[in-house]
Amino acid sequence: MAVLLIRMKLAVLGHSMTGRRAAQMITGALTGSALAGGLIVLAGQDYPLASLPFDLLGVGFAVWTAGWLLGPALFGGGDETLRPEHFSLLSFTPRRLAAGLAGAAFVGVAPLVTLVAFSALVVVAVKAGLGAAATAVGALAVVLQLMVCVLASRLVTAVLGQVMRSKAGAASAALVSAVILAGLHSSWVLSPLVQAALRTGFSAPFSAWVAALPSGWGLVAVRAAGQGQWPTVAAALAGLAALGAVCWYGWAALLKRRLTTRRASGRPVRVASGGWAKGPVTAVAARELRTWSRDLLRFHYLVFALGYALAFCLLPLAAGATIFLPWTGAVFALWVAAISANLYGEDGTELWGKMMVPGAARHDVRGRQLAWLLVTAPPTLVLTAVLVVLTGEFGLWPWLAALVPALLGGGAGVTVLVSVLRPVPMTDPHRRGGNLVENGTDFAQVLLVLILTAATAAPACFAVRLGPVWAGPVIGLGGGAATAWLLGRLAATRLEASAPELLLHLRTGVSPRRRRPAPALDRRQPHLPKPDLDLDRLGLDKLGLDLAPAGRRAYVIASLTLSWVPLVAQGVVPALMLTTGQVTRSWFLALHLPQPLQWPTVIAMIALGLVLLTTGLGIGLHYLAKSRRGGGP
Repeated sequence: MAVLLIRMKLAVLGHSMTGRRAAQMITGALTGSALAGGLIVLAGQDYPLASLPFDLLGVGFAVWTAGWLLGPALFGGGDETLRPEHFSLLSFTPRRLAAGLAGAAFVGVAPLVTLVAFSALVVVAVKAGLGAAATAVGALAVVLQLMVCVLASRLVTAVLGQVMRSKAGAASAALVSAVILAGLHSSWVLSPLVQAALRTGFSAPFSAWVAALPSGWGLVAVRAAGQGQWPTVAAALAGLAALGAVCWYGWAALLKRRLTTRRASGRPVRVASGGWAKGPVTAVAARELRTWSRDLLRFHYLVFALGYALAFCLLPLAAGATIFLPWTGAVFALWVAAISANLYGEDGTELWGKMMVPGAARHDVRGRQLAWLLVTAPPTLVLTAVLVVLTGEFGLWPWLAALVPALLGGGAGVTVLVSVLRPVPMTDPHRRGGNLVENGTDFAQVLLVLILTAATAAPACFAVRLGPVWAGPVIGLGGGAATAWLLGRLAATRLEASAPELLLHLRTGVSPRRRRPAPALDRRQPHLPKPDLDLDRLGLDKLGLDLAPAGRRAYVIASLTLSWVPLVAQGVVPALMLTTGQVTRSWFLALHLPQPLQWPTVIAMIALGLVLLTTGLGIGLHYLAKSRRGGGP
């Protein structure tokens, strides 16, 4: 059965390796291969301390394993090429089905790249001169660690699928995802610690802790084999094998529960009935507020935004930087806008009800904007005021008074406009099983809303920088209100003009404006067309990249992925430090240069990031327009 499912997976992957999915897979393979190569190079270097390469590899393996375990929480779903539900009507026991799916789980780009990364165990054994026996133990440990990673990832995905059926589970998963993502974005905090460790080595407690993790058991076995401690070798390898077996048995048990339980177990929180709603706009706002409190998906996203803002602004305290704390509210507003980018896509075919009521589009858009502000503005203002008082950074009030209203108004306008212009079809809420892991995230949409919302605050930023003290707050408040009104009007006009096409897109996933060639007729069934591979259902038409040449697809993905390094990490953050005088050099290039070159370097980094962003988005939107017109590349 495992062989059959492996062949099925290979067939599915072979037929879907086109367009945007192929570009993503190639980009992921190249990125993973580069990281795996980095681990191998790390294992082959000469270090002043004999224990340092094992400690560094232990940290690298721990991070790599964490990526396998927590990737589903961050990106949604894990590997669902073969879904268990496809086999629910066949006479397979859960354990037999789990065995077949486990075999298929080892087929793909991610397991292959992980195998290459874990081969650093063999490299370090050879480099350290531990002997042939230790090298053989390292080769066996590579296979066992790969097995543990893949099976543990399947188990964690299944556990999240069950836990996230309740509000408490959705909040817990959101907080974990937020802390991980904020930690990755704040990794510069750890650079001084890493530099110190490379000079003096890791502390004994830290080394022991890294070795105690399952990701370090392979290294323990290799070192023990080099020293002739064979009981330790047997214990480490047996532990890896036992852990893999436990993960497989747990996955099989949860697989049975997944195939027999589809409804969410948590009860929605009851809120007020919305008696304050006295008109169509406030009625829509009351409905949206109930949705924000009851819908597990939106609740999950909202907790994620709050957790990310707190973690991102609190983590720099480890490096003594407090300047990020007053901006917690602004970061929260930005991320609430990003997670609200698909309001109409989340509601699905419920749009048909609005089409039956004349003038309902305008009321619906304005009601959604009002509800978004009621959800976002109070926490944003409270976080900003409280943290400014706690840190004593009262000198930032012109910036905060200008940028916070601008971001709130920009978010209220951008979210509804992007949701109407570029919705991502999702399963209707009443058909969802409550498993939020199954609902993936369209990062292109999230990125687009982040950029546009941040851009709406640009006039207020220039007013604070160049004008009198009062100009920033006035322009921020006025510009935010004007942006919300204008973009809301554009969204309502667009919704009224294209509601039938939007409903068709949400119901079928097919863009009606994309002309397709007439399908050929099957000779065996002359009256029925052959089923064709729908690119829209595969998600290849989300940015129109299925029509772009391979080189341009790769450039779009690489530019949108890497642009944040020069723009934010090497541009905005050091600019904020130079403005406030709280400088932490860390890995910021500009802060290591002479003072006359610091601001020019910051400006050059921001310009480079903006060039990457604008060109990547420009190429993507160009091919999106071509795909909707039915044109070729």
